[in-house]
Amino acid sequence: MLRCGHTVVTAKPGIWIIDVNGQTLYANQRMAEILGTTRAELVGRPSFDYVFPEDIPAAQRLFDAKKHGNADTFHFTLRRKDGLAIKVDVQGTPRHKLNGRFNGIVGTFSVSD
Repeated sequence: MLRCGHTVVTAKPGIWIIDVNGQTLYANQRMAEILGTTRAELVGRPSFDYVFPEDIPAAQRLFDAKKHGNADTFHFTLRRKDGLAIKVDVQGTPRHKLNGRFNGIVGTFSVSD
């Protein structure tokens, strides 16, 4: 089980932690608000559920880059639960197990103009 402290839960940016397959392990309240959903609805869902179908290839390329250590900030448009588009700035940091194997991504999200 993934445990996060109070500071992470109430952080200003959205925080979204996904596993090696893109499944949501954790999201703070702000991330749920950005996506127009609840934290409970996010956990266990594929992160690609919040990507417009035509943007999935680009999202997959970004995910693959993170697997290989890329920690650059990028801009992306996500699909909220209500179907509306929301532009975000994303700082994604790859997570690794002690043996160095990729274990997912910790992303911080802020709404952009």
